[in-house]
Amino acid sequence: MQESEQHVQAQRELMAQRNEELACLRARNIKAPAGFLPNQGCVNCVIPMKDGALVVPHFVQYRGDGSVKMVAGREPGEPVYISEIHLAPDYSRIPTDPMGPWFLQLLTRAAAGFNALAEATHELPNWEPYVEIIHYQKWEQECRQIDAEISELTGRCAILQEAIDNCRGQLEAAGVPFMLCNLKGRTGLPHGQGYPCRG
Repeated sequence: MQESEQHVQAQRELMAQRNEELACLRARNIKAPAGFLPNQGCVNCVIPMKDGALVVPHFVQYRGDGSVKMVAGREPGEPVYISEIHLAPDYSRIPTDPMGPWFLQLLTRAAAGFNALAEATHELPNWEPYVEIIHYQKWEQECRQIDAEISELTGRCAILQEAIDNCRGQLEAAGVPFMLCNLKGRTGLPHGQGYPCRG
């Protein structure tokens, strides 16, 4: 419990720092780089400064691949940082509410339901839930594709095993082991010489 309280306190301090820096930014009137937006709760990442301090970025740009470009926004010409976005757990909500069936249906069912869920999370001020939803869909589709490939390979393997069993039965029924009983006990036959050709 103490760890969760510390995490909540750290998040509050970061938010207070960001609000204070946003106020300073407005006072200095530093403009966002081209393509960047003001970070109004979009991400909670921190980036390093020259003095060793960690600050929440003032300007951000979503890259569309689950990562974000970030600029501190304290002075012109600052470096651009790139980070993956991850959804952090909310430790202030303990015990965690279970995922409702309605949410799970939207998350895992037809495209229309998932699209509605993705659109709703896209409208949230924080980008992290949207990224997590997209990750879920991508990985679930990949898992389904692998399951389908496994099913196909399992079916092909079953057909081949049946063919092997039939072939073994034919060899036994035709008495081929009896015809070649002189090879019995000779396991050290030469390898790599190919099969003899007939005709």
